Amino acid sequence: MTLNELRMNIDEIDLKIKELFLQRMKVAEEVALSKSKTGDKILKPEREEEIIALLTAHMDGAWKLSYSSFLKKVMEVSRTFQYRKMLDLGAAFQVDFREDSPIIERVCYQGLQGSYSELASGNIFPEASSSPVDTFEDVFLCIRSGEAQAGILPLENTTAGGVYEVYDLLQKYDLYINSCNIIKVDHCLAAVREARLAVIKEVYSHPQAIAQCAEFLKLHGFTAKESSNTAVAAKDVAEAGDKSKGAICSKEAAERYDLNILLEGINHNKENATKFVAVSQQLIVKESHDRIAIVFACPHRSGSLAGVLGIFGDYGVNLTEIHSRPDGKNPWEYLFYVDFTGNLKDERIRALLYQLSEELPFVKIIGSYESKN
Repeated sequence: MTLNELRMNIDEIDLKIKELFLQRMKVAEEVALSKSKTGDKILKPEREEEIIALLTAHMDGAWKLSYSSFLKKVMEVSRTFQYRKMLDLGAAFQVDFREDSPIIERVCYQGLQGSYSELASGNIFPEASSSPVDTFEDVFLCIRSGEAQAGILPLENTTAGGVYEVYDLLQKYDLYINSCNIIKVDHCLAAVREARLAVIKEVYSHPQAIAQCAEFLKLHGFTAKESSNTAVAAKDVAEAGDKSKGAICSKEAAERYDLNILLEGINHNKENATKFVAVSQQLIVKESHDRIAIVFACPHRSGSLAGVLGIFGDYGVNLTEIHSRPDGKNPWEYLFYVDFTGNLKDERIRALLYQLSEELPFVKIIGSYESKN
C-alpha cells in the first residue's frame, strides 16, 4: 500500500471510532440520568480497573499499556460529561462566596517599612493604613484576631520559586487569596556609608533574595546570612555599623535606613519578579477574576496525579502554577497547590470543582483573583 492509501485506511478507522465514541457518550448520558435518581457515585475505580484488566488480558505488553491508557482517557472524558450533566440535573454542589468587597481599612505585611511587601500593600490597598509584623504567621494571626482586614504576602518569585511557608499557612489558618500584585524586583547591595565593596564579607537578606542573587554572591565570595526580610536586613546592617556587612534589599529600603548603595541590579535574572497576594477571611469572587487557587490531595493509586491534571485539560482549563507540599500528617504524602485559569461563576469551572470534590479525598478552594496588576 502507498502512504496515501494507508492514511485513507486510518481516516476510515477514525470515523468508526468517532461513531462509537458518540454512541458511548449517549449511553453515558443515560447513566448520568440514572445516577441522578439513585444518588450513585459516578467514579467507581474498582469497576474501571476490572474493565481495563478484562479488555487488556490477552494483549502484548507494549499494546496492553497503550490500550490501557486509551481506555482510561475514554473513561475520564465520559465521567467529565456525566458530572456536567449531573449539575444540569440539579446535583447538590455549591461554592459559597461573596461578590462585594469588604471595606479594607487596615492591612498588615511581614517585614519593615521599605520592604517589597510594603510596596505591594500600597499598590493593592492605596487607601488603607498598613503596618509591619515580624513573621508570615503574624500576618495570619492579625487577620484572624481582627487587627487587620487583609494581609500582604509574597507567594512566588520567578527566580527562587514558591514561598512554601505561605502555602502551608494558607491551609493552616483557612484564609483566602483575593488579589495579587506582581512587582519587578531589582536588588541592590547596600552597606554603611564608610563601607566599600572590597571589604564586604557577610551579606544579609531574606532566603529568597539570597537565592535570587546567588551568582553575584558566589562571584564575590560573600558569605550569605539569612534575615526575616530584605528591609529587616537593611535595618540590621545599618544598626550594626560594621563596614564588613552588607544587605541585599530594595533601593527604597537602603535609602530609608541611610545605607550606601554599592551596586544595583545584582539579581542574576533581570526579569526577576515576585507575586504578592492579599489574603482575608472571605472568599470573594468578581466578574474580573480570571485565576482560581485550590489545594487538593490525590488518592493512593498509580498515576492518580496525572489523572487529576488530565481532568483540568478535559475542561479546557490552563494550569498556571503547581506546587507540592508535605501534608504534615502522614509521611510521604503530599498536598498539591494549583492555580488555574477561570472564574468561579462559570458553570464549566463549577463542574470541574464538582468532579474534583467527588473524586479526591480532599479539595479546597483557597483563592479567586485577577491576574493583572
